[in-house]
Amino acid sequence: MAKVLFAQEIYFPFQSTARLSACLKKAGHEVVLSIGDERKIVEDVKREQPDLIAFSVLTPYRNHMLVCANAIKRAMITTPLIAGGYDITFLPQILEHSDLDMICLGEGEGPLTELCDHIDKGKDYCHIANLWVKRGGQIFKNHLRQWVMNMDELSFDDRDLYLEYDSYFKIIPFTQILVGRGCPYPCSYCFNDGYRRLYKEAGSTGYCNLRSVDNLMEELKLLKGKYKARYIFFNDSTLTYNKKWLFEFLKKYKQQIALPFSINAVITEIDEEVGAALKDNGYCELVRFGLETGNEDFRKTVLRKNITNKQLIEGTDILKKNGVRYSMAMMLGLPGETLDLCWETLLMAKKISARNSVHAINIFKPFPGLDITDYGIKIGQYKPEDIASHDLPELLKTEQAGNKGLKNLALGTRDLCFFENYRIDREGELLLRLSRFSHLAIRFKVLRPLIGLLIKFPDNFIYRFIWKATEALLNIRAHANVPLLFFFKYFMFHRGKRIR
Repeated sequence: MAKVLFAQEIYFPFQSTARLSACLKKAGHEVVLSIGDERKIVEDVKREQPDLIAFSVLTPYRNHMLVCANAIKRAMITTPLIAGGYDITFLPQILEHSDLDMICLGEGEGPLTELCDHIDKGKDYCHIANLWVKRGGQIFKNHLRQWVMNMDELSFDDRDLYLEYDSYFKIIPFTQILVGRGCPYPCSYCFNDGYRRLYKEAGSTGYCNLRSVDNLMEELKLLKGKYKARYIFFNDSTLTYNKKWLFEFLKKYKQQIALPFSINAVITEIDEEVGAALKDNGYCELVRFGLETGNEDFRKTVLRKNITNKQLIEGTDILKKNGVRYSMAMMLGLPGETLDLCWETLLMAKKISARNSVHAINIFKPFPGLDITDYGIKIGQYKPEDIASHDLPELLKTEQAGNKGLKNLALGTRDLCFFENYRIDREGELLLRLSRFSHLAIRFKVLRPLIGLLIKFPDNFIYRFIWKATEALLNIRAHANVPLLFFFKYFMFHRGKRIR
């Protein structure tokens, strides 16, 4: 049996970690969790004495991983370090220029389980598919294994890993779940298109897949019974692209689960049949779809999202008619976007809103591996070093490792990812300031002239406070069905814990 310690910065149940933990436990290995800064992680590693330290990396927390890896090495801990996730998959050069010993490209269930089997048996693990292993000045770059198409074979997420770690996780009012993997669309701003290409080059013939409805019902019954789930948050990119699967799901969910839930969709998938089925189900409290930008030419050419404004209007009209509440996601500060285009997005959002619509407004970030990121670099609106995908050695100089400066480097920290814009042109600054007032601009026409004046002044703490407050009250709370009681419990008992 090998012992694995998963380390992360924030108090949030990562589905990737929960899935990997379930697979490892099924194979007979032990899994423990550590959440906190580098000092806390090092303390936990010394106490737990794991055989492997693992990081499931999201871009906003990449630098936390780098700092932790360096702190672990400086503490003279020889336990091997591995990192994986979308960010690492599109940034494999990080292995050469960091304190990591291994990285995992692509999906990790099989590779990580095989790695732990090898560690347990004292076998060499330099040639495991999906892993890149650094040893003796050499990096062993192994091929990708085939994409898993039968997801019914995978274990259900390990919910106990988080619930038993800290009481905070017991007050989270929603339960996340994934039904499948992949997405059938080629959007330039989504990791799915890059993932599809990687696996296609590796010989996989399929990419987009869903679990069977019966397999899903089995897990949902477990969540409702054992874990007392109250609200189900489906995280898949879209759950409406396969109508046959969708109709079976909605029928069985109503009969067997009967809990409020929300899903992602693509608005062109919402036709009269789907709208009626959602209404008949009666438990779908929110359908989330992407508006992204209000200009359909920009949407098609830059974002590669072939959806017209007419289709947005038709789809939202169907949802309104059937009494289904919906949320629209949009991105401000896209590469190539002008101030006029940004206003066009906000006005389009207002046009297709219902009385109780939710607006998910994101400040666009040029994550590594995205085609749209390369486009932004090409037109001169991003510095390659800010993305850390073209000049990583410079960013990870030895003298910087382990100090506070590393935490502020490039696109790898929480605050920079959630609240800033990386465009270096003047218009990018205007778009960032407009984003601070975006929720107000959509809802209150009378404020738009004033907002147009305010964005001419430099960004400041008041603007950032307005953004954070309106985002929390008008988006985050509504999206995850978070009651005010949660915030009371958090501030009373868990306020010192970073949750985002």
